[in-house]
Amino acid sequence: MKKIVFVLTILTFGFLSAQQEETQIFASQLYNQSAILLNSAKNQCKELPQKNKALANAVSELYKKALEHKNVATNVFANAEYLLNFMQGNIEKSCGLVNLANDESIKLIIAQEFVQLLEKKKTSASFEDFIDKIYGTEYGKLLYLTSSVSSLEKMYTKWAAKMVSNRNDIKKTISNIAAANTELNKELIDFNKTFKLYYEK
Repeated sequence: MKKIVFVLTILTFGFLSAQQEETQIFASQLYNQSAILLNSAKNQCKELPQKNKALANAVSELYKKALEHKNVATNVFANAEYLLNFMQGNIEKSCGLVNLANDESIKLIIAQEFVQLLEKKKTSASFEDFIDKIYGTEYGKLLYLTSSVSSLEKMYTKWAAKMVSNRNDIKKTISNIAAANTELNKELIDFNKTFKLYYEK
């Protein structure tokens, strides 16, 4: 009988140790994932606001010249200036929140929501499923926030690339900017809808 009790004790201890180790691994994964993304977003925020502002200012000058000469492209430049300034507001808002976050806030969020996050992990079939399930948590908001900066940088990069492509052909350049405006407008609408879901509901 004593042998059975001893064996059961060892098995129970081993099971609990394995569970504890698995829990610690998950906690480390949560921290590492968010810390890497936050650090990347902070680095992007060091340059993106200035780069987009410079681009918006350059387009503003083009708009003024087009308006002065009553150029047919005036509306295209006016629309571009509006969209880039609107994106600037989104960049500053996202980067402002990113720059408020730090290692301590990550640890605090994980500590407060760990039980909930662990339960979501256990019922998730994949990482994508886990991300869907943690919608509404502070940890989910943090991951979204860091990815939002990358989304805005991609929008900036795509628009800027369209502006300088075919720059030796003014008609083609204006056509490219008009097409880039249409795409950027759609992307900003989608971005703001998602941002409101996470932060303004």
